[in-house]
Amino acid sequence: VNTTASIWAPDAPFPRIPELRQPDRISHVVIHRGVEGFRFLHESSIVHHRGSLFVAWNNSPIAESEKGTVVRWICSDDDFASWSSPAAIAPALDHETVVWESCQLLSVEERLWAFVGQVHSQPRRSNETGGRTVIFLFDDAAREWREQGSIDGFHPLNRPQQTASGNWAMGGQFNLVLPRVAVSRGRDFSEWDVCEIPSAPSDCVNYAETSLVVSASVMTAYVRSATAAAYVSESHDDGRSWGPLRISNLPMSSSKTCAGVLSTGQRYLAFNMKPEADGVHDRDVLAMAVAAPGEHLFRQIVIIRKGKSPSTRFTGFVKSEQWSYPSVLEHDGKVYVTYSVTKEDCCLSILSLDAFSV
Repeated sequence: VNTTASIWAPDAPFPRIPELRQPDRISHVVIHRGVEGFRFLHESSIVHHRGSLFVAWNNSPIAESEKGTVVRWICSDDDFASWSSPAAIAPALDHETVVWESCQLLSVEERLWAFVGQVHSQPRRSNETGGRTVIFLFDDAAREWREQGSIDGFHPLNRPQQTASGNWAMGGQFNLVLPRVAVSRGRDFSEWDVCEIPSAPSDCVNYAETSLVVSASVMTAYVRSATAAAYVSESHDDGRSWGPLRISNLPMSSSKTCAGVLSTGQRYLAFNMKPEADGVHDRDVLAMAVAAPGEHLFRQIVIIRKGKSPSTRFTGFVKSEQWSYPSVLEHDGKVYVTYSVTKEDCCLSILSLDAFSV
């Protein structure tokens, strides 16, 4: 029998949403809006590379995961006063059922990588959802992306983080139901091993979106569930093998998370808080749970967005009001969070690292 796993500190009362307010110093910038031809926008990723901030997302003509989906990127060299025009990392596929979806950016040793997922388009049949990752490397001189290989049986959902042994680990899924972790072979980003996180038929995994926290002694995976709390699993061998999924004591809506470790040694988990009142939607509150430095248990909530997002401007499959699918970057004393707004726009929130002190 799977017992509840503590990822929220049992000695810290879990706060109620009305008690929480945003940090005093937080700014919000809409960095890209959906337009005709690209009405759908979702699943952003942000990274700092060679003095610029890069953001990528997937765009579809009308609705989620449809033919014509592209993954596009922009960058800013002047602290968001201006952005480059959107350009494609992965142009639309000439395929009847396979489309791009989800992108994770990583800058290491002056090289910028993009890990871009492929899945089958909507409406999906259970026997053909599949999934693989195509790896791209940015040519800084030509300002173009060049394909470098792929990871079969894996769809990327959390930026790679370096492990104690010098490999890199990335959380993801396969077939929308199997949580998985990809582990690089050292610094060779063209070769990855895909590792399963065991799940039982009785587990209520929902899309299997997996984020990771990598620390010296243990790697922790947080997996999206259809229940009102996250699943959790741990690895003690660099992500090669994982314990069974256990439901956690951190209540949350069913939505994608983003996890990592701040330079202060604090774990974080960006997620949508579970609604507590009638009329509040599952993705009306976007927050980050943080731990004390060096600790594994979360004990504080920092609000990123709270309340209704703008209404849809365009109709489209599975679009609704939401702040969702966060990507988190810490740089130069600030924390940057990009996320989807109503699955039409990409927004960036900026706050001081001090806001996360526990």
